Amino acid sequence: MDAQTWVTRQQDGLLDIALDNMPHGLCMFSADKKLILCNFSYAHMYNLREDLTVAGTPLQAILDYRANLGNGPLHTATYFDVVGLAAQKGGRASQDVTLQDGRVVRITHSSMDDGRYVATHEDITESVRNAEALVKHKETLEATVALRTKEVEEQACELERLLLQERNINELQRQFVALASHEFRTPLAIIDGAAQRLLRVKGEISLQFVRDKAEQIRSSVMRIVDLMESILAASRMENGTIQIRHEQFPLRAMIESCCHRQSTITKSHRILSNIDSLPECIEADKFALEQVFSNLLSNAAKYAPDQPDIYVSGWQEGDAVKIVVRDNGVGIDAEDVPKIFQRYFRARTSTGIPGTGLGLYLVKQIVDLHGGSIEIDSKKDRGTSLIVTLPISKKATSSSTDRTSAA
Repeated sequence: MDAQTWVTRQQDGLLDIALDNMPHGLCMFSADKKLILCNFSYAHMYNLREDLTVAGTPLQAILDYRANLGNGPLHTATYFDVVGLAAQKGGRASQDVTLQDGRVVRITHSSMDDGRYVATHEDITESVRNAEALVKHKETLEATVALRTKEVEEQACELERLLLQERNINELQRQFVALASHEFRTPLAIIDGAAQRLLRVKGEISLQFVRDKAEQIRSSVMRIVDLMESILAASRMENGTIQIRHEQFPLRAMIESCCHRQSTITKSHRILSNIDSLPECIEADKFALEQVFSNLLSNAAKYAPDQPDIYVSGWQEGDAVKIVVRDNGVGIDAEDVPKIFQRYFRARTSTGIPGTGLGLYLVKQIVDLHGGSIEIDSKKDRGTSLIVTLPISKKATSSSTDRTSAA
């Protein structure tokens, strides 16, 4: 053996060692797709039999064997697209191929002028999985950020709403203080005026004169007491200290008493009642409901100064009673109706009519504490109907509203 031959063999051996130690699979095929050579990594990657790694083995035989083992290309129709892509790019191209066993292999195809080609096969499964996990994590992160951003925006909107509500309440409170001051001054001025008239009278005073002044004083005192009760009740309601005490009491008699008392206060109005269909008694807080119906009757008279008739009707519906107080007065603008039970709110049609904006707020709170409801039907210049629904007994009250104090 001459020196040149020995050197050539030595180089071939080193080349074989280098090829077999490559981390990626390498193969070379002839123009008619027959194996010229492959390295150990290529055979190991696809678990090829030894006879399939010898020169002259058809590529199709290798692919058929791999398909039977379950590690062939998942999409055989696109497996050779890299060949056409390499031709377009001038002899070299890569594509990622998914195998039947779930692995992903990057095949880099390098074609030669005589039709032969070399291909490297790199297992990139882990990189692909990591990339997919990164994309999924990114999507999850984006969704989380979007959700948190939405929550922050909603919280900001809610905070803005609460701040606006607080400003509105503060403004309503300022208006209430001004109204309450005026409301107290008016009956006090009437009391003072009546007392002065009595003091200025010389000689004998007629019984009718004394009676008229006494009625003025009594009416004004009742107005002050009502104002004080409304303010104190609103305060107790806000602090959660109002208690509802259920007891059996005669409902019809209580409503008739409220109607009679209102008739003595506002003699210019006539109260027409039809409450015979109500049950004789119900289980509720008599004092609290007296406040409710006294307030509704007072409002009916106050907001219908030129319409003398007030209508009160009532009947039983199942386990509940319904009582309606109706007037033909100034009514309420449609846009004010949804706000009529808010604390301190006064409708635009109430301009020039005394009031603090607490009455219907207290009425609704008391009715709610009984597990009942109150509705309003009103149109401007067409009068107002207030419909109160109350359970007949405490047992008929739903558990969600069966409370002993304000929440």
